[in-house]
Amino acid sequence: MARGKTKVGTTQRLVGYGILALLGLIAVWLLVQQSRFNPAVIVAMRAPQLQGRPQVVSGRALTATAALIPEVSGFTFLAPMESYGPENLSDKIDGKAELYLPAGFKEMSCRSFGLGASGGAHVEVFLYDMGLPQNAYAVFSGQRRPGSPGISLTANAYATANALFFTKGRFYVEIVADRASEALQSFLEAYAAALLANLPSEGETKDGAALFPKEGLALDSVRLSATDAFGLEGLNNMLTGEYSLKGGKATAFVTQRDTPEQAQAEARRYLDFLAANGYQKIETPGLPGDIPVLGLDNSFEMVFVQGRTLAGVHDASSLEAALELAAKLETALRGSREPAHR
Repeated sequence: MARGKTKVGTTQRLVGYGILALLGLIAVWLLVQQSRFNPAVIVAMRAPQLQGRPQVVSGRALTATAALIPEVSGFTFLAPMESYGPENLSDKIDGKAELYLPAGFKEMSCRSFGLGASGGAHVEVFLYDMGLPQNAYAVFSGQRRPGSPGISLTANAYATANALFFTKGRFYVEIVADRASEALQSFLEAYAAALLANLPSEGETKDGAALFPKEGLALDSVRLSATDAFGLEGLNNMLTGEYSLKGGKATAFVTQRDTPEQAQAEARRYLDFLAANGYQKIETPGLPGDIPVLGLDNSFEMVFVQGRTLAGVHDASSLEAALELAAKLETALRGSREPAHR
């Protein structure tokens, strides 16, 4: 009996050794296979470096705006340059792309920097090519933060505690830091000066606020709506400015068309739009000219045309405020045309 048990134990050991040997061979085979990468995988893992330019990480070839973002002493690259077009802008600025795309957006490049001289601040620079100066002004004014003071960097520029925003020609620029300090602001302005030196000289869009009467106007409220102002499809390139008047709140609007006939047609179309949305004409004795007044609940609208200019009052909180602002606006527009006739 003892011998039988010994023979069985030897057999089990031999089988065990065989299994271990087989497992060892399998392990060696797997290691060899893992070392043999598919050439296509190797190529995919080695993103090509662009000669003389930072590597793109956005999945889009670097665009012309990338070459305009400068290297500035004290600003250290933290990441490769990124470029975006209309098809993938939302990948970078999710939720804001709808402001840029209808306004003629062409391309955007951006880059992150470290600023060791200001406590290790992280700064991101965005350069947008909007195609035309008025398009750049539309996005500049459309995202302007209430209460933000204008600065003299360009004709259209303002600052917040940690950022600069401005236009030059068809370009719109944002330079944003992850913190705020007086010392940091001077570094941001130095970078802005270097970037502006790289941008081509083009026709500059004037400050839209210059068209509006100054009394009661909130300067930081002036906006240029590139498309579909007040919800009316095709009512494009509309300047608006918000007022606080004795009679209440109101918004002035101004846009210019190619001919007086086009301005008149747009005025009729807007009046029809208001009527379709429930506004009714309000008889206002003594109102000069044929300027209509429409009202709905506590909202009042006025529309008039001077030559090629369509203008008026939107969403006034009282009839008094609407009449006051319309009179000021008509006078201001009439005065603004005088130099052109001299």
